[in-house]
Amino acid sequence: MSTSTHHDTAMPVRKMDFGFSAGMPLDFFADDPVRSYLSHAYWMTMPYLEPYLMRTVRTAMQGINDPVLRAEMQAFCGQEGQHFQQHARVNRILKESNPAFSALDSIEAELEADYRRFSTDKDIGWNLAYAEAFEAMTMTLSCTQMEMRIHEDMSGPIRELFLWHITEEMEHRTVCFDACHAHGVSWWRRLQVGREARAHYLGYVGRFHAAFLRLDAERIRQKDTAEKRIERERFQAAFAKQHGLRGVFSYLPWYNPRRVTIPGLFESLRAHYSSTAVTVA
Repeated sequence: MSTSTHHDTAMPVRKMDFGFSAGMPLDFFADDPVRSYLSHAYWMTMPYLEPYLMRTVRTAMQGINDPVLRAEMQAFCGQEGQHFQQHARVNRILKESNPAFSALDSIEAELEADYRRFSTDKDIGWNLAYAEAFEAMTMTLSCTQMEMRIHEDMSGPIRELFLWHITEEMEHRTVCFDACHAHGVSWWRRLQVGREARAHYLGYVGRFHAAFLRLDAERIRQKDTAEKRIERERFQAAFAKQHGLRGVFSYLPWYNPRRVTIPGLFESLRAHYSSTAVTVA
């Protein structure tokens, strides 16, 4: 496995055109609706989570004088802004593909209300700890996904969306960690809030996934096979083994995202998406 820990820390804001359309494959992951819907479940949160992360980081900037960190925080917001807009486009196409998916509206509204309440009612330390918990979680997942090259089982423009997003997650992985440090958010508080944050976020992912499976049950039943079920089990076991202690590492007092080993594919993907972007800022 080729890996690298040394790379430049640039965080370009890439505006992409993935060519999304109503006819694109939505069962994009191994032609398996169950696996695809799990990815869609994560991405249904993006139009609400990522604006919350941006609000948190912009609020935190008001108390930071370090020009380098401020520039990185601004770039973080630029990248996250592009992420949620792209995911919102896919979510809209997905929901329009099945009238039953209008039932997701209530979960979306509840999630958005939660994040607005956090921004209003919680202090900046709590919100930064939530943001860092999410960024640490997605960074470790992204590294594992890239190492396993799971994109090779994906198809259509959503494959490119996936790769672009996890690449940029690795690019900005230090920002919320550094903002926590600048605001004096202790490891203990990051740990305590982080456990709450992960439970909150993954709880919504589970609700979205369960809703997809329930609302599209008949089509899934017709398309699912014993081979697909076996392959899902194999994939889950392989992912758990590869991910291993990486996720646990982010909970430890000495965790620092700068020490994370980044997959070797990362640099070529950065270059690819910079060269194919509509604009790069």
